[in-house]
Amino acid sequence: MFTASRPRRVWIAWTALVVGALGSTAAWPASKTTRATGFQRGDAPGRFAQILRVIRDSNAPELIGTRVWSSLVAQHREAVVSCTTHGAFAAAVNRLIDDSSVSHFHYYTDDDWQYWHLQSTFGDEGARTELEHVGIIPDEIDNRWFARGILEGSPAAGLDIRVGDEILTVDGLPYSPVASFRHRAGAPVTIRLDRRPGQTHEVEAIPVKESLYKAMQRAIIESISTVEHEGFRFAYLHGWTLLGQGREYDQLADLQGRVDGLLLDYRDGLGGTWHAAQRFLVGDDDDLAGDVPPRWIKPVVILTGEGTRSAKEIVVHKVKKARRAPLVGDSTPGHVVSVGALRQIGDDGLLMLPGQRFALEGKPTEPDYAVQRDIRHCAGADPQMDFAKKLLARMAREQRQLAKSQPAAARNGAN
Repeated sequence: MFTASRPRRVWIAWTALVVGALGSTAAWPASKTTRATGFQRGDAPGRFAQILRVIRDSNAPELIGTRVWSSLVAQHREAVVSCTTHGAFAAAVNRLIDDSSVSHFHYYTDDDWQYWHLQSTFGDEGARTELEHVGIIPDEIDNRWFARGILEGSPAAGLDIRVGDEILTVDGLPYSPVASFRHRAGAPVTIRLDRRPGQTHEVEAIPVKESLYKAMQRAIIESISTVEHEGFRFAYLHGWTLLGQGREYDQLADLQGRVDGLLLDYRDGLGGTWHAAQRFLVGDDDDLAGDVPPRWIKPVVILTGEGTRSAKEIVVHKVKKARRAPLVGDSTPGHVVSVGALRQIGDDGLLMLPGQRFALEGKPTEPDYAVQRDIRHCAGADPQMDFAKKLLARMAREQRQLAKSQPAAARNGAN
């Protein structure tokens, strides 16, 4: 049994936008790649009216309460319709949506990387679902951009970029997650970063154009590695998302005989479906009675945070309920609603609508060991991972000692 505590930390903007595709059906009309017919000055009233019509015909008013929603719309209408740029319009719409206190409800522009990930996840295969990128997962904090993560196997992997580096410019222009690399696939770009305030360096990367869904699935598989700590060897997985075929669990199962435990990093990325992860960690039975045993039986520690949302929250809740593994890091956000639908708004906007509310919505899962981490200018330092390694080494040591004592105890019992 583990001692729980209740940490809170600064809200991280990008992880608040995570999709939790929990088995719902998302309607998805094809989008266009041209920006010539995108948001124009004076479009705000008409586009807002379109958004309100789509929301009216969705499950959102029922989840929020129709009177509450009508009141929120009235409060925010003037601020939304007076916007003259798409970025300002999206920010105003999302302030309205955020006030509804329902997760999996957001408006994206095609300058948001999440727009493209959703498109590549739920849309048809093809060029219109692909994005030029270098593999940096960005995080906007106080109007400044920081590297939240680097996708394994991406152009940025292996370069001198660390979590916490502030991203300043690309080829001398202010950094934007999508616009900085648009139409730049195959051509080198120079990225300027601050590791510490005033400690500036540059790296050269070559953007690729590909599906972000495929890029993230590749990153999950390529993240699988072994970590040496205190004489033990641990498997490591960066669980960016629970979408996909679950091949990562097959590879981890193959590693199980050669390692002493598993570090499962669920802090970053998106949601998905929880079933494969549940089977891997606690077995198939929803009541956790152990009718079908888990595939992973050695010690495991799970790292949690604001990115541990949606389907990941269901997994860690089941793990904690079963006392299967300690959770280390920050509390989960309590965002457990399925995606009801995705609707194209104009040629360059996307509205994600909430679907089914799960029992964990609004109920964060607390870590067993609260360890805070502020990524800003941290130069890759990771106190949560450091704690998790020490904890897992202690668990592996205890299991090893128990295994050594059991034969002797059995012999003593026989006598």
